[in-house]
Amino acid sequence: MTSGHLPVRPLLLALTLAVAGCATDAPEFATEGSPAAAAEAASAGAERNSYRLRGRDFVRVGVINEADTFVERRVNPDGTIDVPFLGKDSLVPVAGLTVSEAQAELAKRFATYFKTPVVTVEIRGYAERRIYVDGSVGRTGAVIIPPEETLTLKKALASAGGILRGGNRTAVVVRRRQPDGSRVTLEVDVRAIDLGEAPDVILQDDDHVFVRESRI
Repeated sequence: MTSGHLPVRPLLLALTLAVAGCATDAPEFATEGSPAAAAEAASAGAERNSYRLRGRDFVRVGVINEADTFVERRVNPDGTIDVPFLGKDSLVPVAGLTVSEAQAELAKRFATYFKTPVVTVEIRGYAERRIYVDGSVGRTGAVIIPPEETLTLKKALASAGGILRGGNRTAVVVRRRQPDGSRVTLEVDVRAIDLGEAPDVILQDDDHVFVRESRI
């Protein structure tokens, strides 16, 4: 089989499962300029209201002009926030929602107590998103994804001190964990990205990047 520079081997997703069995409907790895990346690219530098809440974000929520409803909470790992005023319905799922969507969801809950509750949700601190780089790079370890921005493979490698002279630039491995515990794996030709022959790959929280030693 010729090497011919199939840059990002067209979504050749070799599924490496952490548990026995085969993963189905494996998502694409978004690349710059691809339809799958459109939403992510549009969100870079966007207004705060377009940001989707995540576990470990720190927020302040409550009903305007109702001081006893306000709380400051970190979003739980399961995506909920605890709003004691709501009693038995105090755990409200907000992860994956924009600020305006979270306000609407909370307003539904507060409507039990107030006729027309106007809810505010303020992000006081962002959860850290990070990817991990290992192998033949200048500095192994975590690379932080800036809040409300995207991080591409090329930028992540640069933040890790770049690929060393002995590193394989034509088959950099990106592994991504799926909700079911499986991992999808992609090999990326970074040299082709450098030459403008292939789009860069957009990374997600907890992706693992590995640069092999070159055999040549």
